[in-house]
Amino acid sequence: MAQALAKRPPGVGRIIGAGITGGIIVDLFLILSRNAPFPGIYMSIASGLVGPAAFSSPGYIALGIVLHLIISIVWAAIYAALFLRFLPKLQWWANAVIFGIVVMLGMQVLLLGKHLEPAFPTGSGLVMVLIAHVVFFALPVAYILRNDL
Repeated sequence: MAQALAKRPPGVGRIIGAGITGGIIVDLFLILSRNAPFPGIYMSIASGLVGPAAFSSPGYIALGIVLHLIISIVWAAIYAALFLRFLPKLQWWANAVIFGIVVMLGMQVLLLGKHLEPAFPTGSGLVMVLIAHVVFFALPVAYILRNDL
């Protein structure tokens, strides 16, 4: 009975909470490690929607924060909809590693497509984005939703 109660479909609130938590943790890592300094990280995110004008005013920082949290929530919803459904036999942390790699690849395609990144990262840059997406985004999201497996 207890096991049946522990495995439940994730609610919208849990998915939103997981996405926001993962988004905040990955941002803190990127900012504190100086891989994406504040406020440029958020102006860059906003520029994906409004173009170079995002770098002209600090008012676009808030837009960048909101956009990043929305993107994080969407990724958490993808995790809940696909990874929990199609990879239910994996441990939550193994699921998170695969998910983190998918998120990293998906974000690189998005950034390259919007011309916000000059090229796909290589060497230490690739290691850094993998760590950011696997350890500081995917693991927190998967941990929050782990009982939904």
